[in-house]
Amino acid sequence: MSNQMLSPVVRIVDDDASVCESQSFFLQLAGFRTRSFSSAEAFLKDDDPQAPGCIILDVRMGGMTGIELQQELNRRGSDLPIIFLSAHGDIEMAMSCVEAGAFNFLVKPPEPEKLQSLVTKAVEKNRMERRQKAHALNLKRLFDTLTTAEKNISYQLAKGLSNPQIAKLLGISERTVQTHRARVYGKLDIENPVELNDFLHEMEEARLKDVKSSPFPYLVLCR
Repeated sequence: MSNQMLSPVVRIVDDDASVCESQSFFLQLAGFRTRSFSSAEAFLKDDDPQAPGCIILDVRMGGMTGIELQQELNRRGSDLPIIFLSAHGDIEMAMSCVEAGAFNFLVKPPEPEKLQSLVTKAVEKNRMERRQKAHALNLKRLFDTLTTAEKNISYQLAKGLSNPQIAKLLGISERTVQTHRARVYGKLDIENPVELNDFLHEMEEARLKDVKSSPFPYLVLCR
């Protein structure tokens, strides 16, 4: 099953069982699938990172702390948005977590409506980013079916150059240009230079969205 077909999961990581139970119950009533973990170590051992969603993460836990888990997830290249929860309204800690990539930071106990709103936004952000990554990967895979010569021809065709101009520029015959042109159009399932130009631009835009960090949302440090 593809990542896009998997149902989002809200992971709740907290060493307080009552917190896990109450948040899980509330979010399930709101329509979310949830899974609770009593420690950061348990999360790293048992979570399925292929499932989209987000993480609700306690800052202070026995063993590995929430911040240490965030650091480990960053090291692993995780794309799951993290909503930190802390019983202490420490603005410096909150800023540090967000600067390290956290989606947001709430003080315990969070207002249910505020938590639900942030979870909704975090889950949608993760699903959108995964769709963009999958789209970028599909475009690249398609483009990579072209040979080096076909790619070189495609760049010139996208500029609007004619067959004779490309032949002269690359030092090849017009017939060779025509052959490569037909193969490019066939492999990319396009019909003209305008569509080719659109394909290349879309591929580049998708690549840039994939490597660019999304701006962090406003910081919430309140109940």
